[in-house]
Amino acid sequence: MVIDEEIDLKRNVLQWYPIKENSTILQIGFESYEVIDEMCKKAEDVTLIVNSEEQKEKILQKAKYENLEIIVEQDLEKIEQKYDYVSLIGTIKIYQDILEEKAYKRLQKLLKIANKICKDTGKILLTVDNKYGMKFWTTMYAQKNILCNQKFALSKTMIEQLLKEANLTNYKFYYMLPDYKITNVIFTDNFLPNVESIHRDFTYGEEEFANFNEIEGFGEILKENKELFKFYSNSYFIEIGKNNLEENDIKFVTYTNIRKEKYRIKTIIYKDRVEKTYNNEKAEAHINQIKRNIDIMNELKIKTLDTYENEKIISKYVENGKSYDKILLEYLEQENNEKFFSEIKTYQNRITKILKNVDYVQIKENNVFTKYNVDCEEELLEKLHFVKHGLWDLIFQNAFYINNDLYFYDQEWYEENIPVEYIIYRAIAYFPNAHAYIPTNKLYETLEIEKYIQIFQELDNKIQDEIRDNKIWECHNRTKTGQTLMDLYYNLQKEYVNYKKEHENINIDELVKENTQLKNKNIELEKQKENFVNETKSLTDTVNVLKGLNDRMANSASWKITKPLRWIRRKF
Repeated sequence: MVIDEEIDLKRNVLQWYPIKENSTILQIGFESYEVIDEMCKKAEDVTLIVNSEEQKEKILQKAKYENLEIIVEQDLEKIEQKYDYVSLIGTIKIYQDILEEKAYKRLQKLLKIANKICKDTGKILLTVDNKYGMKFWTTMYAQKNILCNQKFALSKTMIEQLLKEANLTNYKFYYMLPDYKITNVIFTDNFLPNVESIHRDFTYGEEEFANFNEIEGFGEILKENKELFKFYSNSYFIEIGKNNLEENDIKFVTYTNIRKEKYRIKTIIYKDRVEKTYNNEKAEAHINQIKRNIDIMNELKIKTLDTYENEKIISKYVENGKSYDKILLEYLEQENNEKFFSEIKTYQNRITKILKNVDYVQIKENNVFTKYNVDCEEELLEKLHFVKHGLWDLIFQNAFYINNDLYFYDQEWYEENIPVEYIIYRAIAYFPNAHAYIPTNKLYETLEIEKYIQIFQELDNKIQDEIRDNKIWECHNRTKTGQTLMDLYYNLQKEYVNYKKEHENINIDELVKENTQLKNKNIELEKQKENFVNETKSLTDTVNVLKGLNDRMANSASWKITKPLRWIRRKF
């Protein structure tokens, strides 16, 4: 990955997982400081197995925890103590050059060891790169593709076979994207992606070039059959019960890695609820802002699915309800454009009234455009309808239609004194499915906001710049897709043939003769240049000598005595 150690995202592989209090964990192999940090926060005692004293001392320089013990042990079969959790996070790859050459042999041995030292009521936590993961199809590196990655990657079928051989039959698969190393989204069998949610697979520019775009590849597969996603997921996190595995009700997990630290949160969807909380201490203030937004919605009588408790935002999980964007899309599918626009106009009027309209004159020096330094013509601003409570993410996707009324959720953002037309602009801009039925410009024109698009786009970009972590964004945009190696080969071959045709009538002997003449001419010019330099130097030396004589004469006594005579001579 091009993400460096300064960006604290590697903990995501474990941060979401509900480790029981007062438990003991054994981690075989050092994956990252962030993973160890999460373990030490969650468990009573953590034991880490490493291969050398040198590695132990290096880790201890940074990882200073009272509940962490680091043991140097090269023979894993010598471990006797039993633990509540045996963690094999990253272990398959860590032990790639230490324990067995092939990944399946390595996992076979590790499962045997883990099974022996895991308590009867305990669990084994395993992460594995999927041999057939989408990133191993998009890669242009031979050693990583599906033909050559067997040293560190395993298919889902092979993993299940090895679990069965180890008599570990109680397990749950979690599907991690872009992978387990820096996780942004986790799907489960009860919550597989669709063509929209797959865009949470936020890649990080691990490779500069790829055969094709990973997300687009997943999109094509999901159109065919979403069950195929399990076969192509980049990484697996497997929760394995030694004997039994109680259901934790987790269906889906997502992080907001693209954001600056102070805005990063994680969202977990359970069977009956959705929970959001901050991903680091810096983001606690953002959770508090969401709480205030919920209070504002309740004050304004805006129906919401969200409540809060302590440091968590809790939403009702609507499993079979229709989101408002889906209802609007149905009108377009039925070619009922009139109803589509009528609904949006009603929506616009409703939120203008609810969010409390304010007079532009009163907020002329204090509005969202002045805050973000967006230059606008005064005449244009005077035509906008500003509202005090700028819940600017009241887009159609963030509302469910329940009992003939709209219930909003996921309102993280707030800006005072913002035009309601900007909220409508975002609702359309972030509604790509509608653009397939009506051209984007036509949508803006019909809703009478086309003249504001330029300033809205600039405002939206500046707000996103405030939220977005530019370093991660640059990593995401690093990978370039396009030509495969074979395409490149054929294009080069074609260019060579064309070049050959263009130059097939050229007389090589004539070119050689012309080249020789040019070389001789060049030698002659070099000689002339050398002569010119020498002559210039000689003249410079002569000038310097004459200048010296002139200076001495001017300073001589006789020259000064005869000065009056020279003056009289000039006069007469």
